[in-house]
Amino acid sequence: MNRVLNIYKMMLKYYKLMAAGLVTMFVFAIFSGFSLTIVVPLFDNIFTVKTVEPVIVNYEQFSASLAKILSEFWQNVSIGQIFDYDFFADKVYRKELIGDIGGQLSTLLDTTASRLVLYLVSFATIFLMFFKNVFYFLNKIIFSELRGRTIMDIRNRVFKKYIFHSVSFLAKRDVGDSQVRIFSDVQIISDMFIISLFNSMRDVTLVFIYSVLAMMMNPKLFLIVVFVLPLFTIVIGLIGNKIKKYAKRIQKQVSTMFGTIQEVLYNIKIVKVFSKEQHEMAKFEELSNRYFKFWRKSVLYNATNVPISEMNSVLTGVLVLILGGGMVLDNPEEFSFGSFFAFLMLVFSILHPLKSISKAFNNIKKAMVSLDRVSEILEQEEEIQDPANPVKKENFEKEIEFKNVVFGYDKDKTVIKGLNLQIKKGEQVAFVGNSGSGKTTLTGLLVRLFDVNEGEILFDGLNIKEMTQQNLRSLFGTVTQESMLFSDTVANNIAYGTNKKVTEQDIVKAAEIAYADEFIESFPDRYNHILEARGSNLSGGQKQRLCIARAIVGNPPILIFDEATSALDTVSEDRVQKAIDKATANRTVIVVAHRLSTILSSDKIVVLDQGEIVGIGKNEELLGSCPQYKKLYDLQFKRDNI
Repeated sequence: MNRVLNIYKMMLKYYKLMAAGLVTMFVFAIFSGFSLTIVVPLFDNIFTVKTVEPVIVNYEQFSASLAKILSEFWQNVSIGQIFDYDFFADKVYRKELIGDIGGQLSTLLDTTASRLVLYLVSFATIFLMFFKNVFYFLNKIIFSELRGRTIMDIRNRVFKKYIFHSVSFLAKRDVGDSQVRIFSDVQIISDMFIISLFNSMRDVTLVFIYSVLAMMMNPKLFLIVVFVLPLFTIVIGLIGNKIKKYAKRIQKQVSTMFGTIQEVLYNIKIVKVFSKEQHEMAKFEELSNRYFKFWRKSVLYNATNVPISEMNSVLTGVLVLILGGGMVLDNPEEFSFGSFFAFLMLVFSILHPLKSISKAFNNIKKAMVSLDRVSEILEQEEEIQDPANPVKKENFEKEIEFKNVVFGYDKDKTVIKGLNLQIKKGEQVAFVGNSGSGKTTLTGLLVRLFDVNEGEILFDGLNIKEMTQQNLRSLFGTVTQESMLFSDTVANNIAYGTNKKVTEQDIVKAAEIAYADEFIESFPDRYNHILEARGSNLSGGQKQRLCIARAIVGNPPILIFDEATSALDTVSEDRVQKAIDKATANRTVIVVAHRLSTILSSDKIVVLDQGEIVGIGKNEELLGSCPQYKKLYDLQFKRDNI
C-alpha cells in the first residue's frame, strides 16, 4: 500500500492539474446524468394525450415558471438532506422539507404545449451533450498531462537510482532486467495503473451521479439492484488475483528474454565462430514457449471478464424489467413510464462504468507487479553516500595513503587484506600481479566505485569519504582497458571527461596531447564527426587515444591507466604508449599493468598477490627482492624474445 501512496505523492506534485481534472470529471458526470433523465418528459409529456388545456405556449412563460420552482427548491433544500435516505424513501418527509418539486415540474410540463416541450427537450439534449463532451475532452487532456508528467518523474527516478548506485550494485543486476524495469514496467504502471486510476475515478463519479438520480426516481427498486451487483464484484476479485499471479511470472520471463537477447547479440561473433546459432535458438525458443504458456493463462482469465459482466448486465436488466414494469402497470401515477424508462437507462448506464471499474481492478492487479519491481529499485539505498557536510578539495598536494584497507565484493570473500600504501604527488606508481590479485579493485576503491569494508583511504590526509564523489572523481582522469565511447561527436566524447566547461581549444589540445588529432583531422567533419555505437568505426588504437584525450581534457592532477594497452597490437600499443607518456608529464600516475614493458621506468612498482602487497620498489630492486615479480618478468620477456 505504501508503494501505491508513493505514486500518489509524485502525482500530487501537480496538484493544480489534479484539481482541474477532478472538477472537469465531476461536471462531466453531472451532464451525463441529466442527459439520461431528459427522456422522462419525452414519454410522459410529449407523446401522450394531454388531459388539460396548455396554458404555457411560449419560452418566456415557461422559463419564468421554471425559475420560480427552482428558486423555491434551493431555498428549502440542504446538501445534508439530499444524502439522507429518508429524503429519498419517504415522499411525505421530502414534501415537508422542499415541497412537491417533482409534482410541480410535472404540472409545468403538463400545462405546456407539447410542441414547445419537444423543442425545449431537443435543445436541452443538444446543450447537455455538447457540454458533457466538452468537459470529457478537457478531463482527458488534463489527466493525460498529469499522467505523462508523473510517469516521466517515475522513469527519471528509476534511471537516477541505477546510475547513482555503486558499481557492485549494478554488477549484480542483469542489464536486460534493468531495461525492462525502466521502460516496460514503468509503461505498465502508466497504462494500467495511472490510466485505470483516472478512468476509475471518472467511473465512480458517474456511478454516484447515476445512483443519486435513480434513487430519487425509485429508491426501493434501486436498492434491490444494489444487492445484485456485489456478486459480480466478488467474482471479479477472485479473477484479479489469478491475473496478478500470471502477470508477475510474465514480467519475470520478459526480463530473462531481454537479458538473453542482449547477451547473444553482444557476443554474436562468439556465437558464430563456434557455430552456436542453433544452440542459442533452442534456448530462446524454450524461453518463448514458457512466456507463451504464462501469457495464455493470463489471457484466459482476462477473457472471463466480458462473459461475466454481460451475464450480470442481462440478469440485472431482467430484474429491473420485471419489478419496475410491474410497478408501472400497478400504479402508473406513482411510477410513470417515462420515469421507468429513465430509471432503466440509468441502471444500464451504471453497469458500463462498473464494468470499466472491474477491468481497471484487474489492470491494477497486473500493474502492482510492475509497481513492486520498480519500487524495489526506488527503495534501494545508495551503498555509497556523500557526506552531509563535505570538504571541498581543489587539487592534489601531497600524497594518497591506503591505511589498513580491507575490502571484499562479498562478505565471505576478501579481495584486499589489510593493505597499506603511500603514493606521493608526482610519482608514477604501477600495480602488477596475477589476475585476481586486486589491482583494478584498488583503483576502484580510490575513486569510490566501491567503499572499503575496513580501514581508510586518505587524500592529503583527508578521508575520501569526507568529499563528495563528484569532487573526488574530478581529481582523476581514468583510461580503462576497454575503450568505451558513446554514439556522439568526437568533441562531445572528449568533453565527456570533465564536468567543467571546456572550450573547443581545450578539446583540440587534449586530442593533440593524446595524438588523436592525427586521425580526427582525416574525418570529413573533424571534431563534429559522429561515432558509431561503441566507436565501432574506429580502430582499437584510435579509440584508446580518444579515451586518453577524454581523461586529460579536464586537466586532472592524477591519471589512472587500467591496462590501457593490453588489448592492442604492437603498432597501436606503441602509438598509445607515446600518447600516455605525453599525457602523464608533470602528473601523478597510477598504472594497472599487464605488460611489464610499459612500467619498467615507474618510480614505484607495487606487486600484489591475493590482495596483499608482496613487493614494492623499482624494477631493478624487485628483480632481486621479489620472487613473484621476477617470475612475471621472466615469463613475459622470455616469451617476447622467442
